[in-house]
Amino acid sequence: MPKEIYESNPISIPEVRQLLIDRAKEGEELSYMQRIALEHAHLTSRISAETANHLIEELVEKFSLSKKGAITLANFIPDMVEEIKVLLGKESGNFEQETFEEMLELLLSVELLSPEQAEIELESIDEEEEESFGEEEKEVDDAMIPDDLR
Repeated sequence: MPKEIYESNPISIPEVRQLLIDRAKEGEELSYMQRIALEHAHLTSRISAETANHLIEELVEKFSLSKKGAITLANFIPDMVEEIKVLLGKESGNFEQETFEEMLELLLSVELLSPEQAEIELESIDEEEEESFGEEEKEVDDAMIPDDLR
C-alpha cells in the first residue's frame, strides 16, 4: 500500500548512503530497492554525509545558490569551472567568472572519501546480514520458474 507524502526535502547522495547504512546497522532489513540505492550511493559518493551537509550549507550561504544547485555540486564534486556551469544549468547565468572560480576552489578543498573508509562501512552491514540470514534456505516452487530457464 503506497504511503502518503506530506512533504519532501531533497538530500545529497552521501546523505542517502549514510541514512541507509544507519538503517541497516539498526537491524532494519533493507528492501531490494533500498539495497540498490545503497549500492549506487556507495559507488557514486565521493564525500561523507557530514562533509556534504557542510558543503551544501556553505554553497547556499556564500554564493546564494539554490539548495538543489548546491546538492548537485555536492553530489558530483566537479573539478572544472565548465562542469560547474553545466551542472547548475540556468542558475549559472547569475554568476561572474570569478564566482565560479571561488566555487571551484571550495569544491577542490573538500576532503574526499578514501575507498577504504567507504568499504569498512559496507563490510559491517554485509557481516550483519550474513549473520541474520544464517543458513536459511528458501524453497523455490518449480512452477514459478519459466520453462526456458529450467
